[in-house]
Amino acid sequence: MKKCVIVAAVLAIAAIWCRPSFAQSGTPVNNADYLFKETENPVTRKITVPLRYEADFLDGADKLTKSTIELDQAVVPFRLNNDWSLITRTKLPAEALPPKKPGDHWTDGLSNGYTTFFLSPEHGQGFYWGAGPVLYYPATSEALGTTRWGSGPSVAFVHEDKGPWVVGLVANNIWSFGGGPGSRNRTNQLLLNPIISYHFGDGWALSSSPEIMANWLDSGNKWTVPVGGGLSKTFRLGEQPIQLGVSAYYNAIRPTAGQDPWQLQFKLTFIFPEPGSTRSRP
Repeated sequence: MKKCVIVAAVLAIAAIWCRPSFAQSGTPVNNADYLFKETENPVTRKITVPLRYEADFLDGADKLTKSTIELDQAVVPFRLNNDWSLITRTKLPAEALPPKKPGDHWTDGLSNGYTTFFLSPEHGQGFYWGAGPVLYYPATSEALGTTRWGSGPSVAFVHEDKGPWVVGLVANNIWSFGGGPGSRNRTNQLLLNPIISYHFGDGWALSSSPEIMANWLDSGNKWTVPVGGGLSKTFRLGEQPIQLGVSAYYNAIRPTAGQDPWQLQFKLTFIFPEPGSTRSRP
């Protein structure tokens, strides 16, 4: 687990280090509710660095807790011209996995992460979108995931205006490169990530953002459908805008009935000024 923490810390520092090249331009970051909405926006023009710890309970042969520390959809935008931006959105998870069979050992390392490259228009009012490819990274061992590279298409939509609601959706399907029909070391997986949040003011919000998965290679139940949500607060620590959140999900539908029913998540998000953008904002 120590190795997982070190890897996650290095990834976070590297992402934060990107900030100076963008901070020379852009609008001030001062409104807590606006900032929270931008952390929900998958095609935001701000740099966001979310660090998440997730505990999956009753995992493995001994019903222990699987721990995941990850860079959770960190966004770095690149303005291409007055009409278009390229939004990179990266997920890099490090896991400590309980034994799957009695007598086995714990496994830790990097599981499958990915970077999405959204091409997104600069001009919009209330409704924003992006589309592009996903680059899928191999896990460090087959116990943690597929050890092959992969790719696939992804789209994102979000409605964000002056009202208290933010509603959106991110969807992708990823196929691994190589691996015959009989190989277990391959991927064909759908992600549906609906986003809904309500903002009370002063940086407080309730939100739900479940990661609904379908493993098309599974011969049994292909779907994992979490149900739940959480509470968060956006504020400044000195001059740095940050967000703290906690959420809980119950896997109402899952491949194995008695496995991984509950998830508890804690998230810390750093928010940095957006690069110059011509997009209209609420």
